[in-house]
Amino acid sequence: MTTVFGVHAQATQGNTALNLQSVIKVRGGNPVYVARGLSTDGGPEGLATDFTLYEDQAGQKPLCAVSRRGPDGTLAVTAPDGSVLAQLRPPAAGRRYELELPDGTRLVGRAGTVGAWAVYVVLSPLTLLYNAASLIGGYGIDWHLPSRTAWRPSGGFGPASLKFNGITDKYRLRPSRLDPRVAYAQAVLHFWST
Repeated sequence: MTTVFGVHAQATQGNTALNLQSVIKVRGGNPVYVARGLSTDGGPEGLATDFTLYEDQAGQKPLCAVSRRGPDGTLAVTAPDGSVLAQLRPPAAGRRYELELPDGTRLVGRAGTVGAWAVYVVLSPLTLLYNAASLIGGYGIDWHLPSRTAWRPSGGFGPASLKFNGITDKYRLRPSRLDPRVAYAQAVLHFWST
């Protein structure tokens, strides 16, 4: 069984004391609300490295919190009782997302899967022609690298616990392999960094 969800920017609403920035829309389930913290890491647009996921828009039912845990940029995902659910490592120049679970399991996600890159290479001549025609027509260039990402065990083989499809902007989660709270936190980090 898989869970499909998407992360969306939250429209500014003045009806809450929370700093709601995003909402996670879960197919067949209740939405999850994302409130950013006040600290920033100096990244683009002052990206806050701490945020909390809530079951409700009022902020009465927290699911987990994400906060900086060290100078290397590692983020800790903690449950409301304070137990650590996972450690997230934001991507560096290599665009590699890493998460480590308390049992030592490491999942690595790289932007662009082998299949996505193969399709990109095969279709790039058509994309080049399309962009040339668009440029001549005054519409500009629309060129994107593959963004599909699959979080797999650190060896790179085996079924993915979490997948992102760049065309549909949807995530697919296998709840039997990864706690949904950790998947939602990773998806928010992925959404904010792309």
